Amino acid sequence: MVENDALTFGELLERHERELFAYAIRLSGQRADAEDLYQDTFLAAFRAWPPPRRGNERAWLYKIATNRAIDRERRANRVVANVEDLALAAPQRDDVTLLDLAGAIEHLPAGQRAAFVLRKVQGLGYIEIAVALDCSEEAARARVSEALKKVKAAVA
Repeated sequence: MVENDALTFGELLERHERELFAYAIRLSGQRADAEDLYQDTFLAAFRAWPPPRRGNERAWLYKIATNRAIDRERRANRVVANVEDLALAAPQRDDVTLLDLAGAIEHLPAGQRAAFVLRKVQGLGYIEIAVALDCSEEAARARVSEALKKVKAAVA
């Protein structure tokens, strides 16, 4: 199933479990929901193993997690955001609170919210965001840019 030089599923899990769990918390906003999202992500990854492209496993996992989070949000019809983790993405203004920022992010469309969190909180590059969101690099840049404009306008 896996060649000698390929990453095993166990190695993939070991390398990315903490990072993916942190991302799940940021997307879902609640630990219990994050645990479910995290488990769904790795179960889906296990079922789809091996990844479509070698060397891009991290982005592949983000793509699965993002899609699972969007699906869960659609089903639950609720907004996802984690106020404590948003400090990393907060505009540099003294009068903007984390609650203001969280409220602005909660109103973003799901794709823009995911792009925003991947870029501004998780620190992924646009190529990784494009893979995670199954779009072009240009579209990933556009989603982040549009999300930033909307967040800035909302907290202005």
